Amino acid sequence: MTVRIATNPQKMEANWRVAMFGIANLFLSTERAFTSGTVPISPSELLIYLTVCVANVQKLMRERTIPDQFTATSILPREWVVPISRNAIASATGLPRETVRRQVEKMIKRGLLIEDCRGGVTPPAGVIDLLGLGPMLAPLLAEFTKTAEQLARIGVIEIHDD
Repeated sequence: MTVRIATNPQKMEANWRVAMFGIANLFLSTERAFTSGTVPISPSELLIYLTVCVANVQKLMRERTIPDQFTATSILPREWVVPISRNAIASATGLPRETVRRQVEKMIKRGLLIEDCRGGVTPPAGVIDLLGLGPMLAPLLAEFTKTAEQLARIGVIEIHDD
């Protein structure tokens, strides 16, 4: 049996404020987790950093089944990491290109990002352990779960057994 999770557009519209609160609160929890971590990061740096991280694992996330050796914090082989250009970061975030360029250069100097030999930037190998990001996952998942439960309770999210 497969479980599928879907949104209900009618319930979403009818519960817009509650749904938006949950999503906004999850975003703010993420921002708090990163800015209070071992490496302080500004809101614009966080937006850039998360954009780079998402872009970098997109190839892996498109896999039907993620290989077990890549599901935790083990370092991904470089062929699985997709670098992202500064222009693509600007397009994805809506930040001005010059702001992205300056912020990325600062983040490279601080060790948050590295230039990739294929062009663009990536997080450095082992960044989860390097920056001590592991402990922030549990509280973020707890907040995500709380949000998902709240949205399921009011019918915005539906769980289907297929």
